Amino acid sequence: MRALRFIPALVGGLLLLSLAIGGAVWSFCRVTVPADKCLVLIRKSGKPLPPGESIAGPGFKGIQREALGPGRYFFNPIATEWELHDLVTISPGDPGTWDEAYDLHDPDYQSPELKGRWPEIGVLVSRVGKSSPAGLDSVVGPGFQGIQREVLTPGTYRINPYVYEVKKHKATIVPFGCVGVVTSRQGDSPGVEMIEDISVGPDGKTVKGEPKAVQKLAAPGQRGVLERVLQPGIHYLNPYLYETQIVWVGYNLMSQVSTTANKEATISFPSKDGFSIDVDVTVVWGLRPEHTPEMISRIGQADRIKQIILSQLRSIGRNVGSNFLSTDFIQGERRAVYQHDVTESLREVCKKRDIEILIALIQNVEVRGGSGQKVTDTDLKHTIQDGYIAREQELTKQIQTEAERVKAELEAATAAIPVAREKVTSETRKKVAELLADGEKKAAEIDAQRDLEVATIDRQMADLEAETTRLLGRAKAQVDELKNKAEADGKRMMVEAFGSGRAYNLYTFAEKFEPETIRLFYAGDGTFWTDMNRLQDAAAIELLRGATNDSKAAEPAAKPK
Repeated sequence: MRALRFIPALVGGLLLLSLAIGGAVWSFCRVTVPADKCLVLIRKSGKPLPPGESIAGPGFKGIQREALGPGRYFFNPIATEWELHDLVTISPGDPGTWDEAYDLHDPDYQSPELKGRWPEIGVLVSRVGKSSPAGLDSVVGPGFQGIQREVLTPGTYRINPYVYEVKKHKATIVPFGCVGVVTSRQGDSPGVEMIEDISVGPDGKTVKGEPKAVQKLAAPGQRGVLERVLQPGIHYLNPYLYETQIVWVGYNLMSQVSTTANKEATISFPSKDGFSIDVDVTVVWGLRPEHTPEMISRIGQADRIKQIILSQLRSIGRNVGSNFLSTDFIQGERRAVYQHDVTESLREVCKKRDIEILIALIQNVEVRGGSGQKVTDTDLKHTIQDGYIAREQELTKQIQTEAERVKAELEAATAAIPVAREKVTSETRKKVAELLADGEKKAAEIDAQRDLEVATIDRQMADLEAETTRLLGRAKAQVDELKNKAEADGKRMMVEAFGSGRAYNLYTFAEKFEPETIRLFYAGDGTFWTDMNRLQDAAAIELLRGATNDSKAAEPAAKPK
């Protein structure tokens, strides 16, 4: 009974002990990680790390690789230490602040300046791992120390600062109207190719220069300018692995104007008649997206496009313009010819550099005399007018001379008209007579030939009729002959069948005999009278009876058996 008294006390003591232990665990072992933090554990016990390793995995002593996210955790403070670190946030940007600060109508535009909070990327720099192999650049893959190839896109990440360092950069933004030309910093070289360089000679015509070596465009995995461009949009590229140039595509304006500060930049040249000409030119040029990688591969930077166009424009404008007179730049037709020649030469030269030229517009033209003084439009107009007057006077004299020559030729031709008319009339009569005689001769020949052919045909018809009559007569005679022969042969066979001619005659008589026509009259004894009209038939009957008796008498006697 006394033992039972201690049970409540024991239970109470255990309860108090549990509460004390729980309070101690809650107070000393509890770790709360806020929503913007991560937890890095450092274990004081476990297997020692291999040589050269500084980050421990599960079961090893040291800084643990995995970082824990926000939440509540309980750890033994004697065996484990911990540290709170900020989460790494890669900003997605704020579309409400995006502003593409560039002017498409600015002739000097090359690359846009972007304002606002745009998306970011995070570049991981590994603090642990194997050393980079010899020959590789600073960007490496997983398991090696250094800048990692893969980047962090916008989002929140638990990054152990003892394992990785995170460097934030702006994402690659390609504005509308532009493309991104990407240059890879790693990989094998794609090799080089030889291309021809084109320039403009003093006569304004293009001249092929010496071929030069240019690196080929790179395929994925190779080093150099990549074949494919980035389209407008947001791209998450590692800036340590790829360099991107933003290049404006489409057509743009660029002007080259006269300036006294920089004579080299001015398109100035002597005209064919000794005047000094300064011209202002505006070039409409553009790029195609598929041509930009090759262009960047050749010239290096996009901001060199303007310098290339201007240098070629100055050379072409001077060389072509030296073949024109000063007055040609005032006249519309000749000025248009100069503009066309400059445009075509500049287009051909820039095409080899993947730059398209739409037109080179000649705007202002300034003409200076031999003393360097500016020649006004009025002076040029007077010069042009005087030239036109002189040419017109010369043309008038030529036309007058030509008119006198034509007048003399007309008078000579007028005098020759009656002679020519009589000659034509006589020749016409002669031709008519010859044609009539020839026609009559041909008509007579045709009539004679017709009569001959008709006679020939008549003779042939007579021959055919005679031959027809002869053949018909011969055929009729043969038919009669065959018919008579057939009848004779038939009768002969009948005679042979009856045994004698007399028997055959009796047979023939019997065939035609008609007994019902016999009439007998009795006139008394000793007298046999017949109808005198049928006397021949009665005689025939008598003959038949005699023939029958004769045939019976002539039958041979039967042979004895």
